[in-house]
Amino acid sequence: MKISRQELYNLVWAEPMITVCKRFGLTDNGLRKQCKSMDIPTPPVGYWSKLKHGKKTEIIPLPNESANNKQSTDLNEKEITLPPPMSRNAIRESEIRGGDTSIFVVPEVLYAKDPIIIDTKEKFRHESENDYLKKNPFKVKTGPTLNILVSEKSIDRSLSIFETLIKASWFRGWEIKVKDNLTYAVINSEEIHIDLSERLKQVSNTEDTYSKYMKVFSGELHFNIYYGYRDKDTFKDTSHTKLEDKIISIIANLEIRAEKIKEERIESERQRVIQENEERLREEFKQKKKAEKKEFKSLFLMAERLHKTHILRQYISTFEEFVSKSGEMNEEIATRIEWAKAKADWLDPFVSKEDQYLDSYDKNELIQPDCPKKDTWNYPSYSDYQNSPQYSFWSNPYRKWR
Repeated sequence: MKISRQELYNLVWAEPMITVCKRFGLTDNGLRKQCKSMDIPTPPVGYWSKLKHGKKTEIIPLPNESANNKQSTDLNEKEITLPPPMSRNAIRESEIRGGDTSIFVVPEVLYAKDPIIIDTKEKFRHESENDYLKKNPFKVKTGPTLNILVSEKSIDRSLSIFETLIKASWFRGWEIKVKDNLTYAVINSEEIHIDLSERLKQVSNTEDTYSKYMKVFSGELHFNIYYGYRDKDTFKDTSHTKLEDKIISIIANLEIRAEKIKEERIESERQRVIQENEERLREEFKQKKKAEKKEFKSLFLMAERLHKTHILRQYISTFEEFVSKSGEMNEEIATRIEWAKAKADWLDPFVSKEDQYLDSYDKNELIQPDCPKKDTWNYPSYSDYQNSPQYSFWSNPYRKWR
């Protein structure tokens, strides 16, 4: 991986040197020598601590000019080759190997001391086809056992690997436990399903004639780390390596897997909160929309009532003027005009005068015109004409009603 002077400068000022070194698998001293050779300033001692605690810090700018312009140009054009960034698992493995690794060495002979190892060995002894192994002078009830699916020949080896993993887990601050007949690595409250199995291989069947082939244990051990429904990471024996040599890699994988599970859960929770907030905002907008519609409708109806009140008063005024000019005004008509003015005050939204007869009606519905009848074959009768609002006292100011 080639990196320019500017890119390396940005890198060492973005993260602590120790973090950059681990990412590329370099030593702190080696990276500082590279920076010095390219005239790249590095953060002084205590810089990251001050930055963490919010204290004032100063970033040293990258020198662009020097006494020798040609030398400055050569430095800017110079590139160095760094190894590709290491994966999180590789970085964790490097950290573990940097300390005491004696705890991760699998012993050649099994010395079962952990109760879960003893119980698992006892379970296999009961299930053994060897009658001698089945004999037990002490009738002991076994407790929870590890998920181990191997042949009788591989039992002690498998238990030695698990014994080492259990000790290593204690050393790293977590544990391996059995719950609901499944084995879990419990790291920072995150439970990761694990098991150890032996690969089956297909061979010719010489025992019976029912099938041409049969499956037998191959002696190749597989350590499985499950995540999700079907996905898993598997560490296994190969032609050049043994599972015993991969304990540190297994430990690193489990710890990084636990961190990723936690990160995914936090991200999932963050997304859930975002979705809930979006849903809440949508619901609030929906309610606001309904409220706005209701408020506007009320405003419009009041305006329409006021408008119709003005029309009504104008009609009453015109009616009164017409009757007066025509000489038809009498006590009865004057009474009716006063009645009409009172009704206008009842309809007026700014007056809303009480009316013992009309208060039970909805004003907005009352002033809406009636919908025409759909049945055009039913012609109105003479009485209908008489009772229709079109043929009333108010529609015939020129006719004297008795």
